Order: sequence, then structure tokens, then C-alpha cells
Amino acid sequence: LEALSKALKEKSLVLERTSITDPLTGLHNRRFLTDHIDIDIAASLRRAQETRAAGGSPADTDCVFFLIDVDHFKRVNDEHGHAVGDAVLVQFGRRLRSVLRESDYLVRWGGEEFLAVARDTDRARAEELAERMRAVVADAAFPTEAGGPLPVSCSIGFACLPFVVSRPHAFGWQEVVRLADMALLAAKRSGRNTWVGLHAADAAQPEGLLARVQAGPQAALEQGEIHLTSNRPHELVLQALSHGDAKATPWPFS
Repeated sequence: LEALSKALKEKSLVLERTSITDPLTGLHNRRFLTDHIDIDIAASLRRAQETRAAGGSPADTDCVFFLIDVDHFKRVNDEHGHAVGDAVLVQFGRRLRSVLRESDYLVRWGGEEFLAVARDTDRARAEELAERMRAVVADAAFPTEAGGPLPVSCSIGFACLPFVVSRPHAFGWQEVVRLADMALLAAKRSGRNTWVGLHAADAAQPEGLLARVQAGPQAALEQGEIHLTSNRPHELVLQALSHGDAKATPWPFS
């Protein structure tokens, strides 16, 4: 009976790991994130609140959500086959993982899109992390069994939680991911192989802010409610964020 109980427990653990793991890349899946992220965020916010109450300044209590998309992945599948596409996704995940800390989450969000969550970090490091992820993908071609090395790049959009620092509970992580998705779309429309971050201004009023940004990002920027950061020219990214019709000068892999 003891051996049977042990075997059942091991089988249960295997099934549990399988349910929260992407079968292709071996990374976490969406279920893992939804099972864990609320508890993690609550602990970070509580730690920040306790530090402020004691008269200190919170350090390393932010979460940065990065949405990362493989550029022109359909072209990889169409020109090289799905086996090569799968191999690219596996290598892509490994390269991103090499930049992140063990405590950070890396989730296959769907298809060729990944979500990285830098937990308990400083939002001032967000741009550095985004650039490191962009570079680790683009700076060396991906080896393939079916041919020569394949150049691959990625686009990245990110936003931080708390989004409005003065009102840490005003935005949930799902809303922050929506903002990161807007930033990702702007990165793709402004030439790809780039990153864009959306940030709330210190004096931003959180009530209705997400709706205002979605309806008119340029107005929100001009009114000082949000600002953006990118490794591309500000005007180009603003045009892409606002209208989606930026005519970017092609970069490599774009």
C-alpha cells in the first residue's frame, strides 16, 4: 500500500507539472501564470507597503511584464517548414531564459508569443532587460538542421506593475499585460527588432486611464498621463502607437 501510494503521488506530480508546462518548449504555460501570479504580486505589494510604512523607500518590488513576439514567424514556417519553426521556438525560449533570473517567469503565451515576468525587480532596469532580450535573439543566427543558420529577431512590448506607482492597486496584472500588448504592436509597426515600453506619469489619474490610452494614446501622451521608451526614434514609435501606419525604414530582419 505504501508503494502504491508513493507511485500515485509521483504520477499526480507528473500530471500537475504537465498541466502547467508547454509541451514544445518546456516553459511554463498560461495556467502556471494564472495559478501563481496573484499571490506573487500581493506579496510584492505588501512588502512595498510595509517598507513605506516604516519610512523607507521600496526597492525591487516591481513586476515588469514583457510580451515578446518572434518577427515574421509565419515566413519561417512557410519557407523552412514547421519542424524548423518548432526548433526556432525552442531555441528562442532558451535564449530568453538565459537573460532572465531563475526567479523570473517565462511563459509561452501562445504561438510565437512569449511572456516574461521580471518579478521583484526595479522598473529602472526594464529597458536594459528588454535590450538584452532583443540582442540575445538577433545577434546570432539560429542553427538549423535543414540548412544554414537562420537570422531571427523579435519585437518586445512591456509595462510595469504597479503601473501607477502612487496607486499600486489600481491596475491588475491583466491590464498591465494589455498595455504591454499595445507596446508590442507599436514595436512591430515601427520596424520590428525593437522594444517599446509604456509608463504612467507620476501624476496620472488611474480611473479610466486604460480606456483613455486605448482610445487615444497620442492624447494621453500629450497630456502627460503616460510616456513611452524605445530603442527606436520617439516620433516613429508614437506614430505607430497612435495610428498603426508608421512607414519605418526597414531594419535587419524587418
